[in-house]
Amino acid sequence: MPLIVRLYNQASNMEVTITSRYDKLRGVLMNVSRVPLFMSRLLFTAVVLKVVLTIPAASAVEINSREQADKLIAQYSEKIVQEPDNAQLYVTRADIRFKVHDFERAVKDYTQALKLDNKLDQAWFGRGMARGRMGLIDEGIADMTVFIKRNPRSSLAYTKRGVRYLWKGDRDNAGKDLRKAIQLDPRNAEAHDDLGVILAQQGDYKSALEHFTTTIRLDPSYQKAYHNQAMAHYVLERDADALASVNIALKLDPESRNSMLLKSEILNAMGRQAEARQVRDDAMFLPEGNWSERAPVK
Repeated sequence: MPLIVRLYNQASNMEVTITSRYDKLRGVLMNVSRVPLFMSRLLFTAVVLKVVLTIPAASAVEINSREQADKLIAQYSEKIVQEPDNAQLYVTRADIRFKVHDFERAVKDYTQALKLDNKLDQAWFGRGMARGRMGLIDEGIADMTVFIKRNPRSSLAYTKRGVRYLWKGDRDNAGKDLRKAIQLDPRNAEAHDDLGVILAQQGDYKSALEHFTTTIRLDPSYQKAYHNQAMAHYVLERDADALASVNIALKLDPESRNSMLLKSEILNAMGRQAEARQVRDDAMFLPEGNWSERAPVK
């Protein structure tokens, strides 16, 4: 019986009918470009590789709740009234707004900061991040490019620009940036994971698996890398290894609907149909996946 893979984002959904475990992955990945470019995240309700985004702590401000963020925004707003030409105040307020996903206002603050001082690298980086999250991919890449020209040794910046190229479906430039990020910092776990996604999209699952495994070695808490590793094992018909990896992914995030659905597919491939049905049924009660950010503020 063919599997219907549903691809979701905030504005649309689509279905792709696929028939084999190879096609389950290829069918999804080959259709990534059909999703509108303003999407913020590919969310699959079946087997799918995940890209995890690390949001850097652009400012030293620590935020533990939305209430705290609102108070800090109010405080910095008062300071801005007193010092309207202080570009750094706008950047700090923008950083806070970014962390609570108020991307539109964050972009306005970063832009005002750059009008006051266009040498503020932090503002170029922050605006590039926020524009990308708004779906303004080309504009975000342009901002990141300015930052990279001024900070050519920033592995993080190459990673973030590479991810934005990936959102555009520009795998060539994405791959170049992610490889550069790894060259600059071989311990960049995020870059390894994202490069693995590109390699999987290109059908090079063994090389993809190497990068997912490297991500896990560098950061054993990286849940998405275990999911991606399980996916690669599954496509290569290494079902026992796939099951072991997806079980770790679920230990790290027991309510990951996507990982549970992947586990169901793996169990089914192993001939454990009753268990597969139970896992799939349990997954149906979980909410759809959403942006999962490995950020210092939760």
